[in-house]
Amino acid sequence: MRIFYTSLIFVSVFLILEACSASTGTRYEKDDTPEKKEEDKTPVKVEEDFDITPYKTKIEVKENLNDESEITDAWYGYNKNIEDSMLSRNNKIIGTTDGFRVLVVTTDDMTEANSVRDKIYDITNQKEVYISFEPPFYKVKAGDFTDVTDANNLKFKLNQLGYTEARVVQESVNLYEQ
Repeated sequence: MRIFYTSLIFVSVFLILEACSASTGTRYEKDDTPEKKEEDKTPVKVEEDFDITPYKTKIEVKENLNDESEITDAWYGYNKNIEDSMLSRNNKIIGTTDGFRVLVVTTDDMTEANSVRDKIYDITNQKEVYISFEPPFYKVKAGDFTDVTDANNLKFKLNQLGYTEARVVQESVNLYEQ
């Protein structure tokens, strides 16, 4: 009887181990189905029935732009005479006060800082463009504004010109004799 139970246990263990093992035969065999060739794959052509022409914007460009009075500034519709009267600072500095400037760029290259200062001066006609050195960076700042709205307007214009990192900073600004 003992031999019977021993053989029964041996057979049941063998069957359990055989049932639990995984077969690797199907895992590594190649698929017998034929692969599709490149010439069998034809692209599907989709026809569009939507006409966009009624929605296109018609842009009219003036042909004669030789007259320099038409080209006023980098800003469309921006009155240059008001800008020149507000920003021409031939007057002397009479003091300083808390105000705002637009931080245009921060760089560790002095040549780049000078280049940006010159571009800002030429493009915006902003007479106050400063470079300050706060180790290890040169910071190019524009304007002497006592009103944050004016500083935000200049920041917006600089963002439109590609200086996307321009931001308004609070700082001590110069006051000019009127």
